[in-house]
Amino acid sequence: MNKDLIDNFVKVYTPGTELAKPDKKLLEFADKMLPSEIGYLWKEYGFGDYGDGLIKVVDPRDYMHSLYSWLGTRDFKKIPILVSAFGDIFYFRKLDEEENDVSLLNIHYRKIEVCAYSFEEFFRSFITDTKIQEDVLRKSLYDQAIAKLGILKHNEAFFFVPALVLGGREEIKYVSKGDANTHQYLLLQIGQQ
Repeated sequence: MNKDLIDNFVKVYTPGTELAKPDKKLLEFADKMLPSEIGYLWKEYGFGDYGDGLIKVVDPRDYMHSLYSWLGTRDFKKIPILVSAFGDIFYFRKLDEEENDVSLLNIHYRKIEVCAYSFEEFFRSFITDTKIQEDVLRKSLYDQAIAKLGILKHNEAFFFVPALVLGGREEIKYVSKGDANTHQYLLLQIGQQ
């Protein structure tokens, strides 16, 4: 196990003060389905806000239904691990016994893209990159949203009103906040009409 990957992640994204630890059942699931480094992150730190809420380390059970609804199939080799403050889902994909990657479900632009071709690369260089923080996590807009709307609760995310697919823009005047799962579901429904 490479603890340096996680140590570097928590240097960039300082863990919040109200993190929840995983239960035994979830740790057993992590041991079977995820790299040991992700299990280590859960055990040592827990679920909740990191980087002042810019990103959340999530209990995958909280976002599996949403992710699988978007993907159109229930596939336990695809596991949500992080959610951005704007509700986008980063998920681990176990491709086979040797190969994996981390992908992003961008709910606002209705697209999926591979972020890194291994979880190591994701934690080593992708998610910790300042350009990614700005372009993917929308850090500047996040800072404005916090100033305008306040911090997010455990289950909340920022989103755009109207939705970007309906003419909204990535500008503070279009940002609102509410339940993350509900908004993920609503954006999925908009695209199916």
